[in-house]
Amino acid sequence: MMIALLVFLPLAGFLINGLISLSPRKWGTCSPNVPGIIATGMMAISFVIACFQFLKLGTMGALMNGAPVLEETLFSWIRLGPFIVDFGYRLDRLSGVFTLVITGVGSLIHLYSIGYMAHDRGVARYFAYLNLFCFFMLNLVLGQSLVHVFLGWEGVGLASYLLIGFWHEDILKVHAGQKAFIMNRIGDLGFLFAIFLAFGFAGSVDALAVAKATPPAPVAAAFAVFVFIACSGKSAQIPLFTWLPDAMAGPTPVSALIHAATMVTSGIYLLARLHPVISSSAGGLALIGGLGAMTALVAAILACFQSDIKKILAYSTISQLGFMFTACGAAEYGAGVFHVMTHAFFKALLFLGAGSVIHALSGQQDIFKMGGLRKELPLTFWTFTAGWAAILGLPPFSGFFSKDGIIHEVWISPHGGGVLAGVLLFSALITAYYMTRLYVLVFFGASRISKKEKEHLHESPLVMTLPLMVLALASLAGGWFGAPVKFSPAGGIHGGTAGEHGVPESLVMAASVLAALAGAAMARFRYAKKAESEPVLDPFRIDSFYGMAFGKGVPALAGWIGRWIEDGVVQRLAGWTSSLVGLSGNLIRVVQTGSAQAYLVMIVIAMAAFLSWLFFGVGGYGKF
Repeated sequence: MMIALLVFLPLAGFLINGLISLSPRKWGTCSPNVPGIIATGMMAISFVIACFQFLKLGTMGALMNGAPVLEETLFSWIRLGPFIVDFGYRLDRLSGVFTLVITGVGSLIHLYSIGYMAHDRGVARYFAYLNLFCFFMLNLVLGQSLVHVFLGWEGVGLASYLLIGFWHEDILKVHAGQKAFIMNRIGDLGFLFAIFLAFGFAGSVDALAVAKATPPAPVAAAFAVFVFIACSGKSAQIPLFTWLPDAMAGPTPVSALIHAATMVTSGIYLLARLHPVISSSAGGLALIGGLGAMTALVAAILACFQSDIKKILAYSTISQLGFMFTACGAAEYGAGVFHVMTHAFFKALLFLGAGSVIHALSGQQDIFKMGGLRKELPLTFWTFTAGWAAILGLPPFSGFFSKDGIIHEVWISPHGGGVLAGVLLFSALITAYYMTRLYVLVFFGASRISKKEKEHLHESPLVMTLPLMVLALASLAGGWFGAPVKFSPAGGIHGGTAGEHGVPESLVMAASVLAALAGAAMARFRYAKKAESEPVLDPFRIDSFYGMAFGKGVPALAGWIGRWIEDGVVQRLAGWTSSLVGLSGNLIRVVQTGSAQAYLVMIVIAMAAFLSWLFFGVGGYGKF
């Protein structure tokens, strides 16, 4: 029951810290660091168990010469005729990678939070929510059935809502949490429809059984569309991506854990888990790949117009998720999942590095009000540099292997092509531009920090910088986990040879690196000496369109329909009904005279008519 143990340890942390937060004497009985130590300890133990279980999978693979799976069924959950669902966990290589990311990166972010949230009076509640999120996220990736996955899916939505609106005294932060919750519910409706379809064509909701099923082409296409709708909500893809930048209202470690390393990648997990059915629909793959590439480009452009350091990273996350979705749309799920892992390293590092800067500047988040911090925050600077190099895809950092690998795989895939790869390559150039813009404005040039902020300027404590150093090392070396496959002669299309379209991987990688260097050079020359504030723009006005269409348009349409139905249907039906009742009353009034003699005459006439029909009926009816 080791898998169940690693899942329920965060739940235990949630319960313990939840009780501490509800205790009226919690500040007199324990240090503010105690909730953080409890929560971090639970996650660290889960990570150790996950490592041992993942190593066990490798041993099983060597012995069984197949795809190893570890399963633990805890109890029978639902029994409704043919609809049978057991509550249990399944660990294979796919879920194992996500489990290691959740527990490993999660442990570092929990540790970082001890320093970042040290002076917040709601620290016990914060760590309770953080552990609750990890519990639901582990259920999402380890659940045996789609119903179990959906339980975790909804749970992380709830936990993210609680964490985004953690500082609920600020109404803007509450609205950000509500926006995230509502937009995720739209995607979740697609997941429900996908589960209904899966039970229809597979006769089961077990994830492996669904993946092995072969539905008809129209059903497979509908299933792929519904799954993509679900994934676009959680993983912030067009059209359901506008919630993620607003979700930066939560504490920075929350942004690092939920909106960079774990929850937003759950869509990639679902696509990879159900890939046999999704890959059977060419139309479904085209939809996923096309919208993924569009998201990568649009989000990268939007990042260039932001001045909030966390919102820039938020749009960067959306763009990188677009890379992963494009890989899945090209049926290159391995490349997408590999980028999930490397992205978790360098994006968590970038968010935590941004948090270290914000912490040092007493809450300042405007990059145009920073500058010259490389000398004041040396550890933050050098670790952030590793994250910057990784997201640009510079060798030998992790992004070089995973991001450039996606571009190549998309190019040579029969479901991809040069157009999608070209969009991703251009997006990589823009990524280098806006990330170098951030990097230069924060750490180089003249200081634009206010006098009050300079008085409190200091490097973050070890409890915050230690996770930065570990993540920097992972951002540097993490890509080599895939190098033996990528550069092995037995690696097939990863072997560096010309693919189906005659494009060598080395050429694609060289083009990607040159694009990154070009984007970085443009930003370097643009912002090296000129650092005046720029207006925050929304060139596509997508959020404004949603506000007009759904915030104002839908209520107006509902009002018009309501008035039309009320006046044209309900009121007319009520009038017709009253007229009919009046007419029937008038007809009945003719015979309801109140006279006994009249009633007696009516009875005699009725009896005479009945007897006449009985004895002299026509055609044999009623005739003796």
